[in-house]
Amino acid sequence: MESMPFLHANNIFTITFEDDLAFTEVRSILDQLLERNAFNPETQEKEGAYCLTCGAAQFSVWVVELEVIIRRDQMVFDSNTFKFFD
Repeated sequence: MESMPFLHANNIFTITFEDDLAFTEVRSILDQLLERNAFNPETQEKEGAYCLTCGAAQFSVWVVELEVIIRRDQMVFDSNTFKFFD
């Protein structure tokens, strides 16, 4: 697993990941987490883990403070006619 700092929405997040991720995927995931208020300590006590989609990819995402752990789970190609599962 690799980690890197990532500046987004005036915050510096630590992104931890196994597979290569496109910057558009990371930004989309962070936007979805921000919409869900995932970086609020009260939300983290209740949630902490999320299943998010970005384009044709599905991700499992865990949040601890400003650290985001991302795992690519599934890719769907050609309008669900062919599926690749992790």
